[in-house]
Amino acid sequence: MKIVHTISKAKFKVSTPDVAGSELELDFNPIIEQFSLSGSFTLIHWQARPKGHREFGIYHSDNNSYRCLENTPKAYYGSVELLMLDDSQNNTIPSAVILHRGNLR
Repeated sequence: MKIVHTISKAKFKVSTPDVAGSELELDFNPIIEQFSLSGSFTLIHWQARPKGHREFGIYHSDNNSYRCLENTPKAYYGSVELLMLDDSQNNTIPSAVILHRGNLR
């Protein structure tokens, strides 16, 4: 189970208890700004660490929330777009997401 702390709008810290070096800082703002996202949307990404404990993470713009999907091998979410920042110009995580317009709940 992951622990999620909200830092600010679209920015979170995620950690896995008892796993050294597992803290991950997520900032969705560069993607939101680069692709001029507004209104209701959901961003899905594969967590960068810790290896062996990675999961999909989901950000909801409606309520500025982030959650982890534990042990979910398949997900069906309909129409999506793939968005990726230029890795040579960006150093934030995540740098690539799946965009779903609206809320997935």
